[in-house]
Amino acid sequence: MNKIIIVVILGIIIGGVISISSISDQFVDANSRKKIHFTQTITSSQDPGQGHEGHQLAIILLPSEGTIYDGSLTYTASEPVQVVVLHEITENDSKGQPIWSIDGDKIYGLSLIDSGKSNSFEFTGAALALHSPNSKEFTATVSVDGWIRGQPTEIVLQKFEIKKDEPSLSLFKTNVPAVIPLHKGIFNSTSLYYIITDSSDQELADKITEKQNWKVELAPPLRNAPEEATQQIFVFTNGVSGDGIYGFQDEVFSSTPNQESEYSALGKVVEVTWKKGQK
Repeated sequence: MNKIIIVVILGIIIGGVISISSISDQFVDANSRKKIHFTQTITSSQDPGQGHEGHQLAIILLPSEGTIYDGSLTYTASEPVQVVVLHEITENDSKGQPIWSIDGDKIYGLSLIDSGKSNSFEFTGAALALHSPNSKEFTATVSVDGWIRGQPTEIVLQKFEIKKDEPSLSLFKTNVPAVIPLHKGIFNSTSLYYIITDSSDQELADKITEKQNWKVELAPPLRNAPEEATQQIFVFTNGVSGDGIYGFQDEVFSSTPNQESEYSALGKVVEVTWKKGQK
């Protein structure tokens, strides 16, 4: 079974200098333009849009008045899905085109793109989601790299809440601080630091969670990630004691963000076991 984890490399240390942006740099607000990039596993729920009552929807970027998102999305899902991009429009502009609305008052133009169980593409719009035209719940792991233009000026955790007593929807935006442990790795004899957020393997997720005291989410759909969409991470199961996942040598990476054509945030774990007497 492939063991695939999501890792984010935060810095490559060369002579004490970080050669790529640190965490704080990646969320710098440049007036009304703000950088976003994250990987997250999400689960769908009933689509609250009118006419979509029997459908499933998993929101990635919530609509916020006056906000435009643009960037790239890569995802893998447990079921074939469609990508949803919403566009902020007025009622006068809504004639003759597909629309999405919760209450009939606030209306969005609707782009619905058949994309299968995994895909990668560029987007621009007021909101981003994954959609299924049937009622079966699905899970998906998504990676987003892009920009927020306009409001909001904070990166927020976003949540849908569907009220059962009336056909309405509440949108919540909450700033949730998190301290994420860093792991030390190696690329081409150079130290780097990275974080682990998700794993396709329950045993590995539990092991890392226990070691770093911060939960690694289980994401079985990662097993379906194509080979060309992953990099290799060599994890040592014995040998010299150290701070690696299994308590031995630091993990070795096959690429970093500096190798743009090769790097992926999805890492296929290759377990290395030294034989007795091997050097």
